[in-house]
Amino acid sequence: MNSTHFQILLLIWLIINTILSATIVKYIASIGIMDNPNQRSSHTIPTPKGGGVGIVSAFLTGSISSIYFLNQHYSLSIIALLLTVTFISFFSWLDDIKQWSAFYKLIIQSIAALFLCFCIIPLSFLQNHLYILLFSIIWIIYITNAYNFMDGLNGLVSGVATICCIFIYFYSSYLECKIFSLSLLTGLIGFLPFNFPKAEIFMGDVGSQACGLILAFFALIPLSFNEYPQLLHLPNETLLMFFLLFGFIYDVAFTLIRRIINKENFLQAHRSHLYQMAHRCHISAVLITCTEWFFCIWGGSIFYLFPLVTLQNIEIAFLLLILPQILWTLFVIYKTQVFQIKKW
Repeated sequence: MNSTHFQILLLIWLIINTILSATIVKYIASIGIMDNPNQRSSHTIPTPKGGGVGIVSAFLTGSISSIYFLNQHYSLSIIALLLTVTFISFFSWLDDIKQWSAFYKLIIQSIAALFLCFCIIPLSFLQNHLYILLFSIIWIIYITNAYNFMDGLNGLVSGVATICCIFIYFYSSYLECKIFSLSLLTGLIGFLPFNFPKAEIFMGDVGSQACGLILAFFALIPLSFNEYPQLLHLPNETLLMFFLLFGFIYDVAFTLIRRIINKENFLQAHRSHLYQMAHRCHISAVLITCTEWFFCIWGGSIFYLFPLVTLQNIEIAFLLLILPQILWTLFVIYKTQVFQIKKW
């Protein structure tokens, strides 16, 4: 098969998978599983949820079909990710319907993280490098939760995931990353028109947790190829995902630390993330979403422009990475004072 035929078949595959996602999203919206406004919500009227079923379906079918089409071997890491995404999506879908507690979600995420990590990292290596296992488990749980927490405005997390998939596809040297990123991308493109700028349906936990898990996996894929990170030499995929998701990582960390300092129950639903506070200060939801998209693009661009090979580049990159977050934080704090919002 020449390159032209391959590109045509790839385009047809992308279109079919995107249509599959959009069809399922439209069907789920018609079922009418509603997201009723609560103390955490930014919306004011009941809206269908569960659109993530379309995203996950497109990801799974796209990944399986492309691996078969490319005649690739199903490695343990590939099988583990597909099984883990199915596992966490199933329980998240039940959560969308039944509304389980945050503690129950954490248990499911921990099981998924443990299973995925043990399938990626050889046991012989873990005997002397348990810190990598610990780091990997924390990373998966943190990013999965961060995606769930940040899923509060139309198009915010789905747009960021779309940007991440594009960066990973063009940057990563691993075929698995390219397959998974394209498969997830088709699911997201099929979903986004129904969610942004006006939401006909929300992603729900089934979509946000699955997307968070997949993006977290992109950072750990080198481990399945026996490329083990050292503290001062992390793989490029790991660093790229950190830079792309730094806006989410910062917002969640800032909110968590602030709530701990204020002795608040950080497992309780709330509307005190920076993006939520900005929306409570009557800043346009579209503007906030586009700001978070910019943070993602900014992080990826910094990673490209300043390769982390010298101390000077590292210092410049991290300074440029955190500067917009500090400015955003100060701006949101200023707006809360203007609108006299005392309780976050």
